[in-house]
Amino acid sequence: MDELGERRMSEDKGIRTTRLYVAGMACAFCASTIERGLAKLNGVKSAKVSLETGEVFVRHDSSVSPEVLRRELERLGYYVFEGKRDSVSVLRDSKRRSLSSWGLSSISLLLTLPMMVKAYALPAYSFYVNVAVVSAALFYSALPIHRGALNALRRGILNEHVLYGVSGISAYVLGLLGVLYPGLREFLLISALLTSLHLTAGWMGAYLRYKVEESLSKIVELRPPVAHLANGEDVPVTRLREGDMVVVKPGEKVPLDGVVVNGESEVSEAVITGESEPVLKRTGDVVIGGSTNGSGHLVVRVATEYSGSFLSRILGVVEEVKRSKPSVLTFFERIVDRVWVPLVLTISLLTLLGWGVYGALTGHDLSFYLFRGVVSALLVSVIGYPCAIGFSSPAMGLSLFERYLRAGVMLKGVGALERLSEVRTVVLDKTGTLTYGQPVVRGFRGEGEALVYAYSVERFSSHPIARAITLYAEGEGVEPLEVTNFRELPGKGVVGEVEGNEVFVGRIGVTNCEAPLNGNVVICINGKLAGQFDVEDDLRRDAAEFVRRLKVMGMRVVMLSGDRGDKVRALAERLGIPEYYAEMSPERKVEVVRELKGREEGGVLMLGDGVNDSASLALADVSVAMGSAVDLSKNVADIVLLNNDLQTLLSILERRGRASKAIPSNVTLALLYNAVGIPLAVLGALSGLLAMVIMALSLASVFVNARLSALYA
Repeated sequence: MDELGERRMSEDKGIRTTRLYVAGMACAFCASTIERGLAKLNGVKSAKVSLETGEVFVRHDSSVSPEVLRRELERLGYYVFEGKRDSVSVLRDSKRRSLSSWGLSSISLLLTLPMMVKAYALPAYSFYVNVAVVSAALFYSALPIHRGALNALRRGILNEHVLYGVSGISAYVLGLLGVLYPGLREFLLISALLTSLHLTAGWMGAYLRYKVEESLSKIVELRPPVAHLANGEDVPVTRLREGDMVVVKPGEKVPLDGVVVNGESEVSEAVITGESEPVLKRTGDVVIGGSTNGSGHLVVRVATEYSGSFLSRILGVVEEVKRSKPSVLTFFERIVDRVWVPLVLTISLLTLLGWGVYGALTGHDLSFYLFRGVVSALLVSVIGYPCAIGFSSPAMGLSLFERYLRAGVMLKGVGALERLSEVRTVVLDKTGTLTYGQPVVRGFRGEGEALVYAYSVERFSSHPIARAITLYAEGEGVEPLEVTNFRELPGKGVVGEVEGNEVFVGRIGVTNCEAPLNGNVVICINGKLAGQFDVEDDLRRDAAEFVRRLKVMGMRVVMLSGDRGDKVRALAERLGIPEYYAEMSPERKVEVVRELKGREEGGVLMLGDGVNDSASLALADVSVAMGSAVDLSKNVADIVLLNNDLQTLLSILERRGRASKAIPSNVTLALLYNAVGIPLAVLGALSGLLAMVIMALSLASVFVNARLSALYA
């Protein structure tokens, strides 16, 4: 990465893609302003914003330098990270901006509060105090907003910052005229309230941005923060270079892709590849960064640096999917972003002209009607400021967030609830989603003391199959016996002596103990078959009912898995899933999801939990991650099932119609107040006090409606 922290990707015909990390983005309005603002630069083909990660992808001619893009973003009121962008620096900067925004909004509110308490009962000299207070809030605290609004206007963009500037400054000017016309002094309070509201909204956006960055910073937990070099030194993973020798201790994660040069151990790659069973790794075998070592010690020669590792490649696929996925705005965002602000400004201008024309045509005092037109036009912009409209979607979103959170569901964005109404295909991962990703004993056949002997030796092992056998034996009330000469044989099983007998428990085919193929783990006592366990990945208790009800709802159900074909086929037949794919790489999963989306049979919902699911989750119209999923998948997903309950997802799907209508209904309610207030302002029948009453009622109504609607959504 260079000094701006962007990555350029070569494309044909001299077109490049530059990635910039941008702070200050709080909502889809910000995304739209950035996309439209950058697109107006000469040489820029398109811009795409990812609010979740704070990234901006710009396609441009090679003649356009990143410095030009940076300056334009700063003119629009945003901030480009300088230097190398890492999770620590981003989190630190995001927290600083959140605290700064909180301070500005708090100061503005504290200054405004006395005006609200005694707006009309203060002595005459207090007018000048109020002017000073409002001036400080409007031209100091909100100065960055005005700068952004001016640059948006320069680019021909009419956003909510522009409308705030028009409304706030207009109300301020009218309030200053209160020195001549005391009845206009109330507009100072309106200007102060608008400023406080806008700054508070900015603080909320900055705080949410900080929480997102805090969550995204946990992606690195897939990789150990440090690696143990063979010489005994511990170094950060990012400092590892190709050829370095690292030691991976039992239970630790493999730092980066590499080759085993010494030792052997079973390594779990479940969250990486989807393969449910641990894989035996010996000298010469390849290991994947992010996989979990079993009970053995491994010495690994690093085969690639951080940027070229398997997990980084997955992150690259996720990034590519995010860049290619079209922006999806909610109903509210489409209205305000494209229609509302230009409409209000147009009505305000027409009101001013209308009153002037009316005065000229009637032959009355033109100056009186021009003044009346100015007041009415400014009241149009004040009452038209989308505070209630802007609050309607977040209020409903927060209410829905709280309601779903109590049910064990975390919503990343309310737009996902709107897209749920279009879902017709549900794509399911296998390991960790339909199954628990942990082996369990499904059956046991044995003679004499076979179960007692097996339990006695297996309780000393930390292998997942050993834990499954231990839990089964404890459930049967078995008491262990004393074991001597215990040894763990990686990839084979365990062996020990119990009451003078050599006991082996392990896989079929790795011992001279012959066994029929009706069990996959055998117990051999002194070389003779004494028992067998049927061990398999544990199917979730609600998986069968989940699939059945999806089919009853008319959903097309598809299963994707990185696991072996025989296992995937057996589970698909057991659950009644006719369409399934096995041994799927992350890239292939993306291809299948893209193909399903292209069939025009409705939206696609993806449910997964592993690293290998993250790219396809990012591509799906609606993505859902299990609460037990790795952080990468949970950060990509629109919805997280915190309780890992598939029935909860069914409930969401069954109520999706009501949820998708909740936000538009709240926006409609907010628009009704504007539909009443704006005509009154146009006709000159609206005072500043009445305007504030209408704004207060609209906000209260939107809030109450959000709380009530969320109970039934």
